[in-house]
Amino acid sequence: MEAGLNASYFDVLNKAKKSYARCLEPICKKWGLTRNELDVLLFLYNNPPFDRAADIVSRRGMAKSHVSLSAANLEQQGLLARRFDANDRRTVHLELTDRGRTVAREGRDAQQRFFDQIYGSITAEELELWGKITQKICVNIENFDRSFENP
Repeated sequence: MEAGLNASYFDVLNKAKKSYARCLEPICKKWGLTRNELDVLLFLYNNPPFDRAADIVSRRGMAKSHVSLSAANLEQQGLLARRFDANDRRTVHLELTDRGRTVAREGRDAQQRFFDQIYGSITAEELELWGKITQKICVNIENFDRSFENP
């Protein structure tokens, strides 16, 4: 594969990350949140079955310490509540409060505007192809990462 294609791929990722951050910045400012705190709220809102800190760490790729600190701050602000699992008291479920859902909905609306904008001129067929390519890249990355585990 050409080096130019590789560089442009990372350029696109970096531009998308910066644009996404700008898109969420007004929500963070309005509610006095850090970006990590908003990311935790959005994860819980967008992924209801995955309501444990460990889920956020593994699926969102956030550092355990960032998730823990964000959850504590969100709980203190009344945006999040912790509930112990009835079957296993070691397991803590994170639940959005009504106020937390309000903030998360605003964040989700901002996410939707972002994705509507970046995918706006792309056809359904192109999006389907992009999804297939992205899945293959993810599998390739996982295989590549595994190659470091068992040299």
